[in-house]
Amino acid sequence: MLHSDSCKLPLLPLFWCNNKKPHLFDFICRACTTLEPATSYYVCVTCGDQFHKECIGSPLEFKHPSYPSLSLQLYSPPSDRVFCSCCQKRIDGLNYYSPTNNFTLHLFCAFKPIPFVIDHPKRHPHPLTIFPKQSFLPCHVCSLIKGHIPTYVCVRCVFVVHQDCIYFPYVIKISRHHHRISYTSSLPSGKWSCGVCRQMVDNDYGAYSCNKCDDYFVHSRCALRRDLWDGIELEGVPEEPEIVVEPFITISDGIILHFSHGHHLKLKISRVYDEKMVCQACILPIYEGGYYSCMDECDFILHETCANAPCKKHHALHPHPLTLTVVTSEYEDNIGRFCCKACQRESCGFVYEDLRGKIGNYRRNKFQLDLRCASVSEPFEYLGHKHLLYLALNPEEEKLAICQICHEREDESSHCRKLNCIECDFVICFRCATLPYKARYQHDKHFLKFYETKEANDHSEWCDACEGRIADLRTRGIYSCNADLRTKGFYSCDDCCTTLHIDCLLGEDMYMKPGHTIMYNMTGFDEHYEKKLRILRNNTLSRPCCSTCGQRCRQKIVFKYKEHHIFCAISCQKHVINYS
Repeated sequence: MLHSDSCKLPLLPLFWCNNKKPHLFDFICRACTTLEPATSYYVCVTCGDQFHKECIGSPLEFKHPSYPSLSLQLYSPPSDRVFCSCCQKRIDGLNYYSPTNNFTLHLFCAFKPIPFVIDHPKRHPHPLTIFPKQSFLPCHVCSLIKGHIPTYVCVRCVFVVHQDCIYFPYVIKISRHHHRISYTSSLPSGKWSCGVCRQMVDNDYGAYSCNKCDDYFVHSRCALRRDLWDGIELEGVPEEPEIVVEPFITISDGIILHFSHGHHLKLKISRVYDEKMVCQACILPIYEGGYYSCMDECDFILHETCANAPCKKHHALHPHPLTLTVVTSEYEDNIGRFCCKACQRESCGFVYEDLRGKIGNYRRNKFQLDLRCASVSEPFEYLGHKHLLYLALNPEEEKLAICQICHEREDESSHCRKLNCIECDFVICFRCATLPYKARYQHDKHFLKFYETKEANDHSEWCDACEGRIADLRTRGIYSCNADLRTKGFYSCDDCCTTLHIDCLLGEDMYMKPGHTIMYNMTGFDEHYEKKLRILRNNTLSRPCCSTCGQRCRQKIVFKYKEHHIFCAISCQKHVINYS
């Protein structure tokens, strides 16, 4: 038996082992990646990889009795985003794959015998018999046609169901609704739209409904999406009230003690714009309205709305509860920053994160949202569009959707999540949707409003900061010296005609906090090292030159490495391998 998967040599022999006692803890099959202990197995003495006898004997190609039209080939997936078409679970090792229709099976699912009859009274009162050929009949549970999935029928009731749909859960909790939802095989008469995809729900098929809300229904296929459901069946589990933890203690009228700061904070009203007054939670300036300021004369400031952000919340983008955490320079083993899963911006502000499985600085589930993205809920009112917006796109549609503001797909904008309009074709990514609709500029006493690039003809042609064209998408100067052209649009004052690119007004790294220290783990020249960067205000009389691009730093902040190296943006420091 020969092996060449993980070893660097072309082919290596595998040796047969037959132990009297099974390996209970240290046996992992390299082929199927399961932890099932074995007494008989094959091992590679060079790299230590172990294999089940059954997995080694898997044929390179075979035809499954339930899928006779498919030629299944033994295949090693290039990534961990492959899921079994039978059990719907992720595949980490070898699998059987049909390239003609993207059909994939676990090794153990491929050889698992399929029962001829299934008796499941909870799903259907009569025994269900397997359909002998590929079925192109819609399933009464999920309403989909899956010709490659084993299908069972009840001839007496003309009931059709996929094998995996038979075991669908009955009571679940999804991220898009604040109540539990239950499976029902019969919907009330009327026209209902799905609470997830916003498409019509067919009354002839099963769906999930809310017992507390008369008009909330969800397609079965939508309710069980991995990004919406936590995988827990709640039937028979008592519903306990959620404990609410307040973010602050009220000391007296207008004075609070916030969990994120050790001093008392006093409520004030913003009357004069000062770009140095930055909220510690969202890292945006205090433009107007109420804010809390530290009474001990340190520079800790919070928007009134940010101070009221709950300590725990459920968000539509994640099936598990999120906890509000303060990001300090020691956060995540001194990394001091995080990347928001919705907008993909790096930030030093407060973060909502999934703390499940976190041990020290190690976490198994890394889902993080900044405060602005965490505040987005359905329906979302975007001031630049006349209709309400929803998270109605499924994962495949979201990959292909193009944001109407920045005009980029998911693969180009680092997986930004998107909102869409169900009445027209408008789509906007979280990066653009969470930009401030109006902002202040230090050289203008009025507010500047956000406009799309297509509205540039009604405003000044040039940016007042970088002196580049506003609407010329062919030149790099549209934003700033370091902008990567991901976000298009501009801010303009209707009274003074002041016009600025987004990055020229807010900064390319708008959620980076002055006075903060962040760290990047770098690898170069066969060595691993840490690069600590101090975030400083760019307020010197002479603007420094960037150590990477060589241009004058135009942003409000700069990143300093050691004593003599300055970067004008995070994107510039990422291109640097090492500095002595």
